[in-house]
Amino acid sequence: MRPKYVLLLAAIIVASTNALAQSPLANCSEQFIGGSTDNAPTILSSPPGEPFGTNRHLCYRDDGESFFATEYWPEEFAPRWAAYRLSPGNYGTDGCQTYTRQKANCYFKEETWAEVETCTEASDPFHGDHMLGGAKLGIKDFSNTGHDRGHIAPRQAFSWNVCATYQTFSMANMSPQRAFLNQNIWQYLERQVLTWAVDEGPVYVVTGTTFRHYPHDRFEIYTSGTLDDSMIYRQTSRMFGVTEQHKLNFESNPSGHVLRPKRTAKPNSVKPRVRDLRMPTGYYKVIYRPADGTEPAHAIGFLLPHTFENLNTLPGVDPEEAFWAFVARIDLIEATSATTFPGIPEHMKSAWGDSFFESRRTGRNIRPNSCGAGTPLGVMSNTTKAQRLAICTEHLN
Repeated sequence: MRPKYVLLLAAIIVASTNALAQSPLANCSEQFIGGSTDNAPTILSSPPGEPFGTNRHLCYRDDGESFFATEYWPEEFAPRWAAYRLSPGNYGTDGCQTYTRQKANCYFKEETWAEVETCTEASDPFHGDHMLGGAKLGIKDFSNTGHDRGHIAPRQAFSWNVCATYQTFSMANMSPQRAFLNQNIWQYLERQVLTWAVDEGPVYVVTGTTFRHYPHDRFEIYTSGTLDDSMIYRQTSRMFGVTEQHKLNFESNPSGHVLRPKRTAKPNSVKPRVRDLRMPTGYYKVIYRPADGTEPAHAIGFLLPHTFENLNTLPGVDPEEAFWAFVARIDLIEATSATTFPGIPEHMKSAWGDSFFESRRTGRNIRPNSCGAGTPLGVMSNTTKAQRLAICTEHLN
């Protein structure tokens, strides 16, 4: 080989190595199965460890510790997936190494430390993302749409560290979710996953959004006629259109009707930035528990539709158990989300559910009231609000 080509090849190899080392996922590698970015989810044809198209990889972290990683779709202001490892040791005895939601809010809302100590209630610390430049979501951009700011990486899963809690409130971690989905069935699923993490963990979780056709014909709850597939958000659904339908459903259906939303909407007041936003057709969670001693690895997936119907009103089903109607094959989730989970063995992706998880329907609040104030990591006493915010954002770049 000629010397100049040897030098050129060496330069290409060095450049590629440097690019990989500079990948945001490198700082979040422990959030992926095996601690490897090669096991990070990939969308469509993107190579391992690289985002698809113009998407961005974001690593949410503090000094020396990461919390969760995401792939963000900037044109649609959409988090496509969030990946995170949940370890039982993070939460302390009886889950008391945590703050309640309100106490964490106080930590970031009050100006002085004396006010933090006496505060019992404050608003959520939603904020524009600290790593994104240019156009990005503001904290009120979903106002008047009737949709919640729905966490993809869930707040409570990161209640063991105050900076992690704050970072889950980035608007880059928010998806416009229907209130009955976000505040009920989805929350109960999040609670079950966190319970598995505390009781059986560690577990690796990927949570994400889908924009393809929701495969309703693969779920008995639809094929039996219990739910109406025509109510599921379509691939062509945009924010303004679903907001108009949302308002109509609120005004034309009585309280308690499956189509009546929790609150109304104001289509003509929808922010221009999100008026034409593509709406997710569904949301998923994939949970993987590595092999432990004589117990082999286990995996389970859930795929919930984004629908005008209230999924908490399934006949004869406890609302806290309704998410079990949406257990899905992991390869079906891959096809619907256009996302591959390379860390999960292929033979585990074709199963409908997993007996290990299904025999442990033990979802509960992991933090009893007896915890008192709690003792999460990252708390910096005798600080000002500005100092606390600076400490929790200085490593976001």
